[in-house]
Amino acid sequence: MAHTENTEPQEEKEKSFFSVIIHSFFVIPFLIAVFCVLLFTAVHLLTSEQQTVYDFLNDVKVGGATKRWQAAFELSKILANPELIPKDERFVSEMISAFKHSEHDDSRVRQYLALAMGRTGKSEFLTPLTQDIESEKEENLYAIIYALGMLRDKAAVQVLSKYSNHANPRIRSGVVVSLGVIGDYSSKEILKKALNDSEPNVKWGASLSLAHMKDASGKEILAKLLNRKYLSSFAEVDPQEQNQILLAAIEGSAFLEAAELDAEIKELAQADQNMKVRAAAMDYVNKKINKK
Repeated sequence: MAHTENTEPQEEKEKSFFSVIIHSFFVIPFLIAVFCVLLFTAVHLLTSEQQTVYDFLNDVKVGGATKRWQAAFELSKILANPELIPKDERFVSEMISAFKHSEHDDSRVRQYLALAMGRTGKSEFLTPLTQDIESEKEENLYAIIYALGMLRDKAAVQVLSKYSNHANPRIRSGVVVSLGVIGDYSSKEILKKALNDSEPNVKWGASLSLAHMKDASGKEILAKLLNRKYLSSFAEVDPQEQNQILLAAIEGSAFLEAAELDAEIKELAQADQNMKVRAAAMDYVNKKINKK
């Protein structure tokens, strides 16, 4: 009995001791750490502000090498939203100034700035994008050509036509796509010539651009683009890219009256493996074919 009376207080002391150790060295530091993290997060949320277009433009001008192209990239994303495009004259002048000063900068800065300008749709950017295009680095040409298409200004057609025979197939591809976006009928002959290009992407882009102009000159190529087996014969075209091409071909076909295209789209509506493609094809069938 005496033995029991002596051990129970000792056990209680040991339990109490280990509780203090655990509480002091583990629980309290953990709670302090959690509190610090929560406090830091709260302060950060309260004090940080979302960067504006002008903040990114400033980073493009005076930021470090990495920060400049990243800021230009962020601008190209932000300005894709029409609601976020500044309406004041300052914006246009600062964009033009940044683009001019990017001539000898990292090519990514100039490319993303060109895309940012194009996404605004502002015709004021046509001149700065084209005035030095003849001396432009080749790696920047595609972005500038693509940006000219997004401006949708018919005045760019003459400039774009000069690059329709460029040695670089990527640039030729950019030209036919941009001409299609602009949609000026004066470019049809350039696009028809591109249907015989040695590069598949150029032929595909030309057929789609012509279709949007309600010209069926490229319908044989368009019919191939509606065939997944044909697209699968190009190893560099992955399934996701196949889906995008099929969707674009379905959209382009809506501007034409061609039975062979309707037949291909009916097959896609019935059995294509991708739900988006199948849905777009079914919508085409319901709106166009079933109404005939």
